Amino acid sequence: MSKHFPYGNQTKRAIFLSTLLNEPFASLYPLLPFILLKSLNATAFQIVILTMLKPVSSIFSLYWSEKISQNRHTLRMNLIGAGLLARVPFLLALLFDHVWLYVVASTLYMLFSRAGIPAWMEVLKVNLPDKIREKSFSFGSAIGYAEGVLIAIGIGSLLDKSALSWKVFFLFALVFGLLALLVQALLPLGEKKEMLQEKKIVGLKEGFLRPWIDCYQLMKKRSDFRKFQWAFMVGGFGLMVIQPVIPIFFTETLHISYRELLIAYSICKALGFVLTSHLWSRALSYISVNVFTSLVLVGFAIFPLVIVAAILHPYWIYVAYFIYGIAQAGSHLIWHLSGPLFAEGEKSLRYSGVNIVMVGIRGALGPPLGGVLVAFMGPVFVFLLSALFCLFGTAALFFRSLKSPSV
Repeated sequence: MSKHFPYGNQTKRAIFLSTLLNEPFASLYPLLPFILLKSLNATAFQIVILTMLKPVSSIFSLYWSEKISQNRHTLRMNLIGAGLLARVPFLLALLFDHVWLYVVASTLYMLFSRAGIPAWMEVLKVNLPDKIREKSFSFGSAIGYAEGVLIAIGIGSLLDKSALSWKVFFLFALVFGLLALLVQALLPLGEKKEMLQEKKIVGLKEGFLRPWIDCYQLMKKRSDFRKFQWAFMVGGFGLMVIQPVIPIFFTETLHISYRELLIAYSICKALGFVLTSHLWSRALSYISVNVFTSLVLVGFAIFPLVIVAAILHPYWIYVAYFIYGIAQAGSHLIWHLSGPLFAEGEKSLRYSGVNIVMVGIRGALGPPLGGVLVAFMGPVFVFLLSALFCLFGTAALFFRSLKSPSV
């Protein structure tokens, strides 16, 4: 590509290939709460715990990422370790029919899959220039979503016909994920980027507190990054509140099948994602981060409102997930690339680490609140509340962008 980015072409190929190999599990994983409800008779409490622990695990992934930012391990070893620890527990859980084993496996998957994100983002930052990195990442994501459409068409009906077929599909999807890990691990990096600094021995207390202190200091130092994070926090909280409500609402109120779920999750959402990902990628070059994120949150605010309309006709679920896919295309881009965008000349690892820990904080609060509210107020109230949170986040960013157009 150039003498400054000698591994650029290899990196682009690695983005596309690893995305294709990761997509089968990415398509199946959102079905896990429904599978536990339908096939393993999970309780509402177990679904709340599952949806809460998935994002909360992000907090613990911060400590893994912290070691990378301190140069205690190479980026490559981080990717390998995090990738294996994310997938192996799930492979073991498939041997049994115990809900809590899947809750644990799901939590570990989210913990270590997110723990590897800062290292992967840093690899892309090192190996690709900004414009090409954004376009390649966005295009690779679109390819993955398009693949999800084919997966949904191929296995949707099979899941409804066989009670055990989901285990076979999960098994093959996890194996493909391990191949994606191999692709990332074999990607070359410049030697200077992998040189280790002298290790410093720290106590247990300091090791526990330092990531939080570093995040606090970064947020305190960078007011633009802090305000972006808090607005995204409010909007993201709106999505977290409905996480335990959606599978219960779909299963107990709407009684939709796996086929219908996959059409909504993989086809409709993928269409929204694929059709607009290029537009989002171009928009990121022309509008500010605040305006970009506010538009994303508007889409997420519309999503729960349209789900409510599914009470009148189930087809509204497909419309809802098409809208969600549009918003997700922008969210996927800004969430992953906000670290490199705000970091500019600095290392992006700490910025990406803050993204991860904020997901964990709102995940610790949102699903339990949603579980309590749906028990007392019903699902429609929770969906409306979700839309309000997203709109609050939108308003915060939009008005800030009017005051500071360059941000």
